[in-house]
Amino acid sequence: MKFLRRSSLKVAVYKKVSGQITIWTALCFLVFTGLYLACLQSVRMQYQKKQAEQATEAGMFSLFSEFEPHLLEQYDLFCLDTSFGGRTERTDELSSHLWEFTENNSAADEMAVEGVEIKNMVRITDGSGSAFFRQGVEIMKEKTGMSLAEDWLLQKVLQERAEENTRKFQEDCARYEGSVRDYEDEEDDEEGEDRSLAPQARQWDGIWNSFTLAKAVPDGCYVSEKAISLETTPSHRELSVGVGLPSGTENQLIQKQLFISYLCEYMKHAQEMLPETERKGYLDYQLEYVIAGKGTDRENLSNVIGKLLLFREGINYIFLLTHPPLREKAEILALMLAGMTGNEGVIKGLEQLILLGWAYGESLVEVRQLLLGNELAAVKTEKDWRVPLSSLLTVLNDPGRYDKATGKQEGICYETFLRMFLTMESAETLSMRALDIIEGETRRMNGCADLHLDHCVDYLTAQIWVGDLYLERSYGYE
Repeated sequence: MKFLRRSSLKVAVYKKVSGQITIWTALCFLVFTGLYLACLQSVRMQYQKKQAEQATEAGMFSLFSEFEPHLLEQYDLFCLDTSFGGRTERTDELSSHLWEFTENNSAADEMAVEGVEIKNMVRITDGSGSAFFRQGVEIMKEKTGMSLAEDWLLQKVLQERAEENTRKFQEDCARYEGSVRDYEDEEDDEEGEDRSLAPQARQWDGIWNSFTLAKAVPDGCYVSEKAISLETTPSHRELSVGVGLPSGTENQLIQKQLFISYLCEYMKHAQEMLPETERKGYLDYQLEYVIAGKGTDRENLSNVIGKLLLFREGINYIFLLTHPPLREKAEILALMLAGMTGNEGVIKGLEQLILLGWAYGESLVEVRQLLLGNELAAVKTEKDWRVPLSSLLTVLNDPGRYDKATGKQEGICYETFLRMFLTMESAETLSMRALDIIEGETRRMNGCADLHLDHCVDYLTAQIWVGDLYLERSYGYE
Protein backbone atom coordinates (compact mmCIF):
# COMPACT_ATOMS: atom_id res chain seq x y z
CA MET A 1 0.00 0.00 0.00
CA LYS A 2 2.75 2.36 0.73
CA PHE A 3 4.30 1.57 -2.58
CA LEU A 4 1.07 2.29 -4.37
CA ARG A 5 0.53 5.57 -2.56
CA ARG A 6 3.98 6.76 -3.41
CA SER A 7 3.47 5.83 -7.03
CA SER A 8 0.19 7.69 -7.23
CA LEU A 9 1.73 10.72 -5.59
CA LYS A 10 4.55 10.71 -8.05
CA VAL A 11 2.11 10.48 -10.90
CA ALA A 12 0.13 13.41 -9.56
CA VAL A 13 3.25 15.52 -9.23
CA TYR A 14 4.33 14.59 -12.71
CA LYS A 15 0.99 15.65 -14.19
CA LYS A 16 1.12 19.04 -12.41
CA VAL A 17 4.54 19.91 -13.80
CA SER A 18 3.47 18.87 -17.30
CA GLY A 19 0.45 21.25 -17.18
CA GLN A 20 2.58 24.27 -16.16
CA ILE A 21 4.94 23.82 -19.12
CA THR A 22 2.05 23.70 -21.63
CA ILE A 23 0.55 27.00 -20.46
CA TRP A 24 3.93 28.74 -20.51
CA THR A 25 4.54 27.58 -24.05
CA ALA A 26 1.14 28.84 -25.16
CA LEU A 27 1.74 32.24 -23.58
CA CYS A 28 5.17 32.53 -25.23
CA PHE A 29 3.65 31.62 -28.57
CA LEU A 30 1.01 34.32 -28.20
CA VAL A 31 3.59 36.93 -27.20
CA PHE A 32 5.92 36.11 -30.07
CA THR A 33 3.02 36.00 -32.52
CA GLY A 34 1.80 39.42 -31.39
CA LEU A 35 5.34 40.83 -31.63
CA TYR A 36 5.72 39.37 -35.10
CA LEU A 37 2.42 40.84 -36.28
CA ALA A 38 3.32 44.21 -34.76
CA CYS A 39 6.68 44.19 -36.57
CA LEU A 40 4.98 43.13 -39.77
CA GLN A 41 2.48 45.98 -39.48
CA SER A 42 5.31 48.43 -38.73
CA VAL A 43 7.25 47.25 -41.77
CA ARG A 44 4.12 47.58 -43.89
CA MET A 45 3.51 51.13 -42.64
CA GLN A 46 7.12 52.12 -43.19
CA TYR A 47 6.99 50.64 -46.68
CA GLN A 48 3.82 52.58 -47.47
CA LYS A 49 5.37 55.74 -46.04
CA LYS A 50 8.47 55.23 -48.15
CA GLN A 51 6.32 54.69 -51.22
CA ALA A 52 4.33 57.84 -50.43
CA GLU A 53 7.53 59.86 -49.94
CA GLN A 54 8.96 58.61 -53.23
CA ALA A 55 5.71 59.38 -55.04
CA THR A 56 5.65 62.86 -53.49
CA GLU A 57 9.26 63.57 -54.41
CA ALA A 58 8.65 62.36 -57.96
CA GLY A 59 5.48 64.46 -58.15
CA MET A 60 7.30 67.60 -56.97
CA PHE A 61 10.12 66.96 -59.41
CA SER A 62 7.61 66.53 -62.24
CA LEU A 63 5.81 69.73 -61.23
CA PHE A 64 9.03 71.75 -61.28
CA SER A 65 9.91 70.28 -64.66
CA GLU A 66 7.13 72.49 -66.05
CA PHE A 67 9.43 75.53 -65.84
CA GLU A 68 8.91 78.51 -68.14
CA PRO A 69 11.05 77.58 -71.20
CA HIS A 70 11.57 81.08 -72.61
CA LEU A 71 13.16 82.39 -69.42
CA LEU A 72 15.48 79.39 -69.35
CA GLU A 73 16.45 79.72 -73.00
CA GLN A 74 17.06 83.46 -72.92
CA TYR A 75 18.32 84.08 -69.37
CA ASP A 76 19.07 80.63 -67.84
CA LEU A 77 16.43 81.28 -65.19
CA PHE A 78 14.40 78.44 -63.71
CA CYS A 79 10.90 79.68 -62.85
CA LEU A 80 7.54 77.98 -62.51
CA ASP A 81 4.80 80.14 -64.05
CA THR A 82 1.80 79.78 -61.70
CA SER A 83 -0.49 81.53 -64.21
CA PHE A 84 0.34 79.02 -66.99
CA GLY A 85 0.68 81.78 -69.57
CA GLY A 86 -2.33 83.75 -68.37
CA ARG A 87 -2.91 86.92 -66.38
CA THR A 88 -4.43 85.23 -63.34
CA GLU A 89 -2.54 83.03 -60.93
CA ARG A 90 -4.06 79.53 -60.86
CA THR A 91 -2.95 77.72 -57.73
CA ASP A 92 -5.83 75.25 -58.14
CA GLU A 93 -4.42 74.08 -61.45
CA LEU A 94 -0.96 73.93 -59.90
CA SER A 95 -2.34 71.67 -57.15
CA SER A 96 -4.15 69.59 -59.77
CA HIS A 97 -0.91 69.02 -61.67
CA LEU A 98 0.88 67.97 -58.49
CA TRP A 99 -2.04 65.65 -57.58
CA GLU A 100 -1.85 63.94 -60.99
CA PHE A 101 1.95 63.62 -60.95
CA THR A 102 1.93 62.14 -57.43
CA GLU A 103 -0.81 59.61 -58.25
CA ASN A 104 0.98 58.54 -61.45
CA ASN A 105 4.11 57.82 -59.43
CA SER A 106 2.26 55.88 -56.72
CA ALA A 107 2.45 52.09 -57.29
CA ALA A 108 -0.15 50.85 -54.79
CA ASP A 109 -3.89 51.35 -55.13
CA GLU A 110 -4.32 51.96 -51.40
CA MET A 111 -1.88 54.90 -51.69
CA ALA A 112 -4.35 57.17 -53.49
CA VAL A 113 -3.87 60.93 -53.06
CA GLU A 114 -6.58 62.40 -50.85
CA GLY A 115 -5.65 66.08 -51.03
CA VAL A 116 -3.02 68.64 -52.14
CA GLU A 117 -2.42 72.22 -51.03
CA ILE A 118 0.23 74.65 -52.33
CA LYS A 119 1.53 77.34 -49.99
CA ASN A 120 4.60 79.43 -49.10
CA MET A 121 5.59 80.36 -52.65
CA VAL A 122 8.80 82.32 -53.16
CA ARG A 123 8.31 84.59 -56.16
CA ILE A 124 11.17 85.75 -58.37
CA THR A 125 10.27 89.37 -57.49
CA ASP A 126 10.11 88.88 -53.71
CA GLY A 127 12.38 90.90 -51.49
CA SER A 128 13.08 93.48 -54.21
CA GLY A 129 14.24 90.74 -56.54
CA SER A 130 16.33 88.83 -53.99
CA ALA A 131 15.21 85.44 -55.36
CA PHE A 132 16.28 86.52 -58.85
CA PHE A 133 19.53 87.88 -57.43
CA ARG A 134 20.37 84.50 -55.88
CA GLN A 135 19.70 82.69 -59.14
CA GLY A 136 21.89 85.13 -61.06
CA VAL A 137 24.74 84.65 -58.59
CA GLU A 138 24.45 80.85 -58.76
CA ILE A 139 24.43 80.94 -62.57
CA MET A 140 27.70 82.86 -62.66
CA LYS A 141 29.22 80.55 -60.04
CA GLU A 142 28.41 77.62 -62.32
CA LYS A 143 29.89 79.38 -65.33
CA THR A 144 33.09 80.39 -63.53
CA GLY A 145 33.56 77.14 -61.60
CA MET A 146 33.18 78.80 -58.19
CA SER A 147 30.35 76.46 -57.24
CA LEU A 148 32.61 73.44 -57.71
CA ALA A 149 35.30 75.02 -55.55
CA GLU A 150 32.72 75.75 -52.85
CA ASP A 151 31.51 72.16 -52.92
CA TRP A 152 35.06 70.91 -52.39
CA LEU A 153 36.38 73.41 -49.90
CA LEU A 154 33.35 74.70 -48.02
CA GLN A 155 31.12 71.67 -47.58
CA LYS A 156 30.63 72.12 -43.84
CA VAL A 157 30.08 75.87 -44.13
CA LEU A 158 27.57 75.40 -46.95
CA GLN A 159 25.71 72.73 -44.99
CA GLU A 160 25.42 75.01 -41.97
CA ARG A 161 24.31 77.86 -44.23
CA ALA A 162 21.65 75.65 -45.84
CA GLU A 163 20.33 74.63 -42.44
CA GLU A 164 20.24 78.26 -41.33
CA ASN A 165 18.42 79.29 -44.51
CA THR A 166 15.87 76.51 -44.00
CA ARG A 167 15.26 77.58 -40.42
CA LYS A 168 14.89 81.21 -41.45
CA PHE A 169 12.53 80.26 -44.26
CA GLN A 170 10.29 78.34 -41.87
CA GLU A 171 10.20 81.32 -39.50
CA ASP A 172 9.31 83.68 -42.34
CA CYS A 173 6.53 81.39 -43.53
CA ALA A 174 5.09 81.14 -40.03
CA ARG A 175 4.72 84.91 -39.61
CA TYR A 176 4.06 86.09 -43.12
CA GLU A 177 1.19 85.83 -45.58
CA GLY A 178 1.53 87.35 -49.04
CA SER A 179 -1.00 88.78 -51.47
CA VAL A 180 -1.71 87.97 -55.11
CA ARG A 181 -2.45 90.42 -57.87
CA ASP A 182 -4.14 89.46 -61.13
CA TYR A 183 -3.85 91.35 -64.42
CA GLU A 184 -7.21 90.76 -66.10
CA ASP A 185 -7.76 94.46 -66.82
CA GLU A 186 -4.29 95.14 -68.16
CA GLU A 187 -4.05 97.02 -71.48
CA ASP A 188 -3.05 94.93 -74.47
CA ASP A 189 -1.69 97.60 -76.81
CA GLU A 190 1.56 98.35 -75.03
CA GLU A 191 3.56 98.93 -78.20
CA GLY A 192 1.28 101.76 -79.26
CA GLU A 193 1.70 103.32 -75.84
CA ASP A 194 5.48 103.02 -76.15
CA ARG A 195 5.55 104.80 -79.49
CA SER A 196 3.52 107.70 -78.12
CA LEU A 197 6.07 108.27 -75.37
CA ALA A 198 9.02 108.92 -77.66
CA PRO A 199 8.02 112.43 -78.90
CA GLN A 200 7.21 113.44 -75.32
CA ALA A 201 10.62 112.24 -74.17
CA ARG A 202 12.32 114.24 -76.92
CA GLN A 203 10.28 117.28 -75.95
CA TRP A 204 11.49 117.20 -72.36
CA ASP A 205 15.11 116.44 -73.14
CA GLY A 206 17.30 119.17 -71.73
CA ILE A 207 19.33 121.31 -74.09
CA TRP A 208 22.55 120.26 -72.40
CA ASN A 209 21.73 116.57 -72.56
CA SER A 210 20.82 116.81 -76.24
CA PHE A 211 24.04 118.68 -76.99
CA THR A 212 26.13 116.19 -75.02
CA LEU A 213 24.50 113.16 -76.62
CA ALA A 214 24.84 114.57 -80.12
CA LYS A 215 28.53 115.30 -79.61
CA ALA A 216 29.40 112.07 -77.79
CA VAL A 217 27.78 109.58 -80.18
CA PRO A 218 30.11 108.72 -83.09
CA ASP A 219 29.08 109.57 -86.63
CA GLY A 220 27.07 106.94 -88.44
CA CYS A 221 25.60 105.46 -85.26
CA TYR A 222 21.86 105.16 -84.80
CA VAL A 223 20.45 106.37 -81.48
CA SER A 224 17.39 104.36 -80.49
CA GLU A 225 14.13 106.22 -79.87
CA LYS A 226 12.43 103.34 -78.05
CA ALA A 227 10.37 104.14 -74.97
CA ILE A 228 8.43 102.18 -72.35
CA SER A 229 5.79 102.95 -69.77
CA LEU A 230 7.49 102.64 -66.40
CA GLU A 231 4.17 102.26 -64.59
CA THR A 232 3.73 98.75 -66.04
CA THR A 233 7.18 97.46 -65.08
CA PRO A 234 7.84 95.22 -62.04
CA SER A 235 9.94 97.93 -60.40
CA HIS A 236 7.02 100.40 -60.37
CA ARG A 237 3.72 98.46 -60.32
CA GLU A 238 2.07 96.70 -57.39
CA LEU A 239 3.25 93.09 -57.34
CA SER A 240 2.02 89.77 -56.01
CA VAL A 241 3.92 89.00 -52.81
CA GLY A 242 5.31 85.68 -51.61
CA VAL A 243 7.40 84.65 -48.63
CA GLY A 244 10.82 85.30 -50.16
CA LEU A 245 12.95 87.78 -48.27
CA PRO A 246 16.49 89.14 -48.80
CA SER A 247 19.26 87.06 -47.30
CA GLY A 248 21.24 90.14 -46.28
CA THR A 249 24.30 89.28 -48.38
CA GLU A 250 23.19 90.92 -51.63
CA ASN A 251 25.40 93.99 -51.23
CA GLN A 252 28.52 92.04 -50.31
CA LEU A 253 31.30 92.71 -52.80
CA ILE A 254 31.73 89.22 -54.27
CA GLN A 255 28.00 88.49 -54.47
CA LYS A 256 27.27 91.82 -56.10
CA GLN A 257 30.08 91.50 -58.65
CA LEU A 258 28.88 88.03 -59.62
CA PHE A 259 25.40 89.42 -60.21
CA ILE A 260 26.79 92.33 -62.24
CA SER A 261 28.67 89.76 -64.33
CA TYR A 262 25.34 88.03 -64.92
CA LEU A 263 23.81 91.29 -66.12
CA CYS A 264 26.72 91.96 -68.47
CA GLU A 265 26.48 88.40 -69.79
CA TYR A 266 22.77 88.45 -70.64
CA MET A 267 21.98 92.09 -71.45
CA LYS A 268 22.95 94.44 -74.24
CA HIS A 269 24.54 97.87 -73.95
CA ALA A 270 24.90 100.90 -76.22
CA GLN A 271 28.39 100.12 -77.50
CA GLU A 272 27.01 96.90 -79.02
CA MET A 273 23.76 98.38 -80.33
CA LEU A 274 24.73 101.81 -81.68
CA PRO A 275 26.15 100.49 -84.98
CA GLU A 276 22.88 98.65 -85.68
CA THR A 277 19.78 100.08 -87.27
CA GLU A 278 16.48 100.01 -85.40
CA ARG A 279 15.37 96.53 -84.36
CA LYS A 280 12.16 95.15 -82.91
CA GLY A 281 12.01 94.38 -79.25
CA TYR A 282 12.28 96.06 -75.88
CA LEU A 283 14.82 98.74 -74.96
CA ASP A 284 18.12 98.54 -76.85
CA TYR A 285 20.38 99.98 -74.17
CA GLN A 286 19.54 97.56 -71.40
CA LEU A 287 22.52 97.97 -69.07
CA GLU A 288 22.11 101.71 -69.39
CA TYR A 289 18.49 101.29 -68.25
CA VAL A 290 19.64 99.28 -65.20
CA ILE A 291 21.93 102.19 -64.32
CA ALA A 292 19.63 105.13 -65.07
CA GLY A 293 16.11 103.68 -64.86
CA LYS A 294 14.59 106.12 -67.39
CA GLY A 295 11.74 105.33 -69.74
CA THR A 296 13.57 105.89 -73.04
CA ASP A 297 16.78 104.63 -74.61
CA ARG A 298 17.80 108.20 -75.36
CA GLU A 299 17.47 109.30 -71.73
CA ASN A 300 19.32 106.26 -70.43
CA LEU A 301 22.19 106.68 -72.86
CA SER A 302 22.37 110.40 -72.16
CA ASN A 303 22.51 109.73 -68.42
CA VAL A 304 25.35 107.23 -68.73
CA ILE A 305 27.30 109.43 -71.13
CA GLY A 306 26.92 112.31 -68.69
CA LYS A 307 28.38 110.16 -65.91
CA LEU A 308 31.21 109.05 -68.17
CA LEU A 309 32.05 112.63 -69.15
CA LEU A 310 31.96 113.81 -65.54
CA PHE A 311 34.14 110.90 -64.41
CA ARG A 312 36.69 111.30 -67.18
CA GLU A 313 36.75 115.08 -66.95
CA GLY A 314 37.72 114.87 -63.29
CA ILE A 315 40.54 112.44 -64.09
CA ASN A 316 41.76 114.53 -67.04
CA TYR A 317 41.60 117.74 -65.02
CA ILE A 318 43.79 116.21 -62.32
CA PHE A 319 46.10 114.93 -65.05
CA LEU A 320 46.52 118.46 -66.43
CA LEU A 321 47.18 119.89 -62.96
CA THR A 322 49.90 117.32 -62.28
CA HIS A 323 51.74 117.68 -65.63
CA PRO A 324 53.57 121.03 -65.79
CA PRO A 325 54.19 121.04 -69.61
CA LEU A 326 50.45 120.91 -70.31
CA ARG A 327 49.53 123.27 -67.50
CA GLU A 328 52.04 125.86 -68.72
CA LYS A 329 50.19 126.05 -72.04
CA ALA A 330 46.98 126.89 -70.21
CA GLU A 331 48.82 129.54 -68.15
CA ILE A 332 50.22 131.17 -71.27
CA LEU A 333 46.80 131.24 -72.97
CA ALA A 334 45.18 132.73 -69.84
CA LEU A 335 47.89 135.36 -69.65
CA MET A 336 47.37 136.27 -73.30
CA LEU A 337 43.61 136.62 -72.88
CA ALA A 338 43.45 138.34 -69.48
CA GLY A 339 46.93 139.73 -68.96
CA MET A 340 45.83 143.22 -69.88
CA THR A 341 43.62 143.32 -66.81
CA GLY A 342 46.62 143.00 -64.52
CA ASN A 343 44.43 141.09 -62.07
CA GLU A 344 46.13 137.88 -60.98
CA GLY A 345 42.84 136.41 -59.65
CA VAL A 346 41.16 136.84 -63.03
CA ILE A 347 44.12 135.27 -64.79
CA LYS A 348 44.20 132.27 -62.43
CA GLY A 349 40.43 131.82 -62.69
CA LEU A 350 40.60 131.89 -66.47
CA GLU A 351 43.43 129.38 -66.36
CA GLN A 352 41.29 126.94 -64.39
CA LEU A 353 38.40 127.42 -66.81
CA ILE A 354 40.73 126.65 -69.71
CA LEU A 355 41.96 123.51 -67.95
CA LEU A 356 38.37 122.38 -67.30
CA GLY A 357 37.37 123.03 -70.91
CA TRP A 358 40.45 121.23 -72.14
CA ALA A 359 39.69 118.26 -69.89
CA TYR A 360 36.10 118.23 -71.17
CA GLY A 361 37.24 118.20 -74.80
CA GLU A 362 39.60 115.29 -74.10
CA SER A 363 36.79 113.46 -72.25
CA LEU A 364 34.43 113.94 -75.20
CA VAL A 365 36.95 112.30 -77.52
CA GLU A 366 37.49 109.47 -75.02
CA VAL A 367 33.77 108.73 -74.72
CA ARG A 368 33.49 108.55 -78.51
CA GLN A 369 36.40 106.13 -78.53
CA LEU A 370 34.69 103.95 -75.94
CA LEU A 371 31.43 103.88 -77.91
CA LEU A 372 33.40 102.85 -81.00
CA GLY A 373 34.68 99.81 -79.12
CA ASN A 374 38.16 101.10 -78.29
CA GLU A 375 39.81 101.09 -74.87
CA LEU A 376 41.41 103.77 -72.72
CA ALA A 377 44.74 103.44 -70.98
CA ALA A 378 44.38 102.64 -67.30
CA VAL A 379 47.26 105.01 -66.48
CA LYS A 380 47.35 107.93 -68.88
CA THR A 381 50.55 109.55 -70.10
CA GLU A 382 51.25 112.68 -72.17
CA LYS A 383 51.67 110.37 -75.17
CA ASP A 384 48.07 109.21 -74.75
CA TRP A 385 46.68 112.77 -74.66
CA ARG A 386 44.85 113.37 -77.94
CA VAL A 387 43.49 116.92 -77.97
CA PRO A 388 45.97 119.81 -78.28
CA LEU A 389 44.98 123.08 -76.65
CA SER A 390 45.10 124.86 -80.00
CA SER A 391 42.35 122.59 -81.34
CA LEU A 392 40.02 122.77 -78.33
CA LEU A 393 37.33 124.91 -80.00
CA THR A 394 37.49 122.73 -83.10
CA VAL A 395 37.02 119.59 -81.02
CA LEU A 396 33.97 121.02 -79.24
CA ASN A 397 32.45 121.78 -82.64
CA ASP A 398 33.56 118.59 -84.43
CA PRO A 399 34.81 115.87 -82.03
CA GLY A 400 34.54 113.29 -84.81
CA ARG A 401 37.86 114.35 -86.29
CA TYR A 402 39.59 112.27 -83.57
CA ASP A 403 37.46 109.14 -84.05
CA LYS A 404 40.32 107.44 -85.85
CA ALA A 405 42.70 106.84 -82.98
CA THR A 406 46.34 107.62 -83.74
CA GLY A 407 47.55 104.96 -81.32
CA LYS A 408 45.79 101.94 -79.93
CA GLN A 409 45.35 101.97 -76.16
CA GLU A 410 44.74 98.98 -73.94
CA GLY A 411 43.10 99.06 -70.56
CA ILE A 412 39.51 100.08 -69.77
CA CYS A 413 36.62 99.41 -72.14
CA TYR A 414 33.06 100.76 -72.16
CA GLU A 415 31.67 97.72 -70.34
CA THR A 416 34.18 98.17 -67.53
CA PHE A 417 32.89 101.68 -66.93
CA LEU A 418 29.34 100.32 -66.92
CA ARG A 419 30.40 97.81 -64.27
CA MET A 420 31.68 100.69 -62.15
CA PHE A 421 28.37 102.53 -62.43
CA LEU A 422 26.41 99.34 -61.71
CA THR A 423 28.46 98.80 -58.56
CA MET A 424 27.32 102.20 -57.29
CA GLU A 425 23.67 101.10 -57.39
CA SER A 426 22.10 98.97 -54.65
CA ALA A 427 21.46 95.28 -55.24
CA GLU A 428 17.71 95.89 -54.93
CA THR A 429 17.78 98.52 -57.68
CA LEU A 430 19.88 96.32 -59.96
CA SER A 431 17.58 93.33 -59.47
CA MET A 432 14.28 95.10 -60.05
CA ARG A 433 15.43 97.08 -63.09
CA ALA A 434 16.92 93.92 -64.57
CA LEU A 435 13.57 92.21 -64.03
CA ASP A 436 11.95 95.07 -65.97
CA ILE A 437 14.15 94.23 -68.94
CA ILE A 438 13.66 90.46 -68.61
CA GLU A 439 9.88 90.70 -68.42
CA GLY A 440 9.70 93.19 -71.29
CA GLU A 441 11.90 91.09 -73.57
CA THR A 442 10.17 87.81 -72.69
CA ARG A 443 6.67 89.19 -73.26
CA ARG A 444 7.64 89.92 -76.85
CA MET A 445 8.31 86.23 -77.48
CA ASN A 446 5.72 83.97 -79.00
CA GLY A 447 3.22 82.77 -76.41
CA CYS A 448 4.50 84.99 -73.59
CA ALA A 449 2.44 88.15 -74.09
CA ASP A 450 0.73 87.76 -70.70
CA LEU A 451 3.78 86.73 -68.67
CA HIS A 452 4.23 88.53 -65.35
CA LEU A 453 7.32 87.77 -63.33
CA ASP A 454 5.55 88.15 -60.00
CA HIS A 455 3.57 85.04 -60.98
CA CYS A 456 6.81 83.09 -61.44
CA VAL A 457 8.15 81.15 -58.45
CA ASP A 458 11.37 79.27 -57.79
CA TYR A 459 10.45 77.68 -54.44
CA LEU A 460 7.23 76.47 -52.78
CA THR A 461 5.86 74.18 -50.09
CA ALA A 462 3.25 71.49 -50.78
CA GLN A 463 1.02 69.65 -48.30
CA ILE A 464 -0.05 66.22 -49.60
CA TRP A 465 -2.40 63.65 -48.04
CA VAL A 466 -1.69 60.12 -49.35
CA GLY A 467 -3.96 57.48 -47.87
CA ASP A 468 -3.68 57.87 -44.10
CA LEU A 469 -0.36 59.74 -44.36
CA TYR A 470 0.28 63.48 -44.28
CA LEU A 471 3.41 64.77 -46.01
CA GLU A 472 4.83 68.28 -46.34
CA ARG A 473 7.63 68.99 -48.76
CA SER A 474 9.46 72.16 -49.79
CA TYR A 475 11.02 72.17 -53.21
CA GLY A 476 12.89 74.68 -55.35
CA TYR A 477 15.36 75.25 -58.13
CA GLU A 478 19.03 75.13 -57.12
